[in-house]
Amino acid sequence: MRALKQHAPNLATILVAAFCAVWYCNSDFLRPSAGLRGPSDFHEFHRAAQAILNGRSPYENPAWFYPPLTAFLLAPFALTDYFTARWIWFILSHVFLLSAAWIFWRGIGYGRIALCSIAIVWTFGGPARESFVNGQIGAALVLLLVLAFIQRSTRQGLAIGAGSALKYIPGILALALILNRSWRALAAFAVTIVIGIFIPWLVLLSFPGAKAPTRAHYWMGTPATFSWSIPSVVLRILEPPQPGGRLPYNWEFGNVAADLQLTRSHELISAATAVFVLAAGIAALLLACHGRLDSAQMPWAMAGLISLSLAAAPVCWTHYQILQYPGVAWMLARTIERRAWMQAAFLLACGVMLYQLPQAMLTTYYNAHAGWTAASLPTLYIWTSVTPVACLGIFGLTLWKLIPLAPS
Repeated sequence: MRALKQHAPNLATILVAAFCAVWYCNSDFLRPSAGLRGPSDFHEFHRAAQAILNGRSPYENPAWFYPPLTAFLLAPFALTDYFTARWIWFILSHVFLLSAAWIFWRGIGYGRIALCSIAIVWTFGGPARESFVNGQIGAALVLLLVLAFIQRSTRQGLAIGAGSALKYIPGILALALILNRSWRALAAFAVTIVIGIFIPWLVLLSFPGAKAPTRAHYWMGTPATFSWSIPSVVLRILEPPQPGGRLPYNWEFGNVAADLQLTRSHELISAATAVFVLAAGIAALLLACHGRLDSAQMPWAMAGLISLSLAAAPVCWTHYQILQYPGVAWMLARTIERRAWMQAAFLLACGVMLYQLPQAMLTTYYNAHAGWTAASLPTLYIWTSVTPVACLGIFGLTLWKLIPLAPS
């Protein structure tokens, strides 16, 4: 009876949930739905689906970088026109994200604090709306990451493997499986990778056209303004704008693979930076947990690894931060439950800098100067750099929680 009373929603919980629901409906559904006829990243998804149905390789399109499984799964969307497919995917994306919230809340105990934490992160995190506007697959990946957080053994490995087969980044969580000595989960992960990545690629070999991205060097890095990672920060430092002039070409157009003009030396520096950040982070993780994770530490480690991977990625677009939703919501709920107010405040500060604050400041800058100019270099450098710093801050907090006998 006492447990039921603890989980029963009170007035404050109901008000927070209701406010978040209304805000989400307006900001993430009604507003984006008005622009579904316009161009978006989903156009490339639709082209990839059409290519599969026509027996052609999706990699003939230089803008297509996803694993082949993504194109095969999207093939049914090519059976209809772009606008209809866009609406179907828009609705499905909301189903994925809201289902992830419900499953996550159920999986971590139906608590009031958990409910409010999930509602706040899902509603005010920011990148979800951008993912909906662009027709990206972020919501589907959040659902798989949620399953990775709350499942154990084989199901956990399947969820991580499926996420990796759709967009490589979740593969970093296999390290947590190794440190947890979860061999069944690791075996399930490996089988899913074989089925989800290698088999679709074997099928693709029978299709005419390119068998891999035609501009794979694009993965080496970009200084584009809205790529927020440590390697991108380094590239922007190496390619500084002239004060008062226009931004360098790659800053403004480096988000398009066909237009990126990066020198070989800068590509190598970017890749080396990514390897260094990732290797240093993994070494710190191994030291913090003494090379082994128990089941209670797993969610903390997974939250940290996702944050680390986004800081280290040579290319990390703003909407990638949606992958932080499960980890940030988990950490927020747990720190509040334990009355670790300083840690909760630190987490919230980092959370605001993952997307909302830099996005708002750069939008204000763009509007004030009628476009992208180098009118204020400090402003540009600060607000294109705070997100990876915040990612490392979140990663540092997870390490603190993993250190044996660290205060809660």
